[in-house]
Amino acid sequence: MPDRTDAELLAALRELLAAGRVRLELDIGRLEHPDSPVAVQAEATRWFYALAAVIAAATWFGGWQGALAALAASVVFWFGWVKRDVARRIRGRVDTLALADPVVWRKLWRRGGVILHGTDGARSAAPTDNWMQFVRDHAPRTAA
Repeated sequence: MPDRTDAELLAALRELLAAGRVRLELDIGRLEHPDSPVAVQAEATRWFYALAAVIAAATWFGGWQGALAALAASVVFWFGWVKRDVARRIRGRVDTLALADPVVWRKLWRRGGVILHGTDGARSAAPTDNWMQFVRDHAPRTAA
C-alpha cells in the first residue's frame, strides 16, 4: 500500500491540530523575515513610515521635546500594537494558507520557525526534523 502524500499528511495534521492532539508553535521573529512565505513586509513598513512622519511633524512643530515625546510614543505603539498585529496576521496566514497548501507548507518548513508538539511529549522542529514522520506517528492510517 503506498504511503500517504504530503497533501494527505497535511490534512491529517490539520485534523490533529483541530482535535488538540498536536500544538503548533511559531517563532514569529523567523517568520516575519522577507523570505518567509507567510510574511507581508508592507504590514510593518507602512506603520514605520507613518510613525516616522509623526516624529518628523512633532520635530517641526514641537522641537526636540516634541520629537522625543513622539519617539517614545512611537516605540510604545510599535511594540505594543504593530508587532502584535503582525504576529496575529502571520499566525492567521499559517492557519489559513500554509496549512491548506502543501507547497506553502514545505516552503514554511524549510524556512524554519515552526515546531509541532504532540500531547505525548514528542516534538518536531523545522527545518531539521521530519514533519511527515511526526504526522505518521500521531495520525496512523486506519484500516479501511
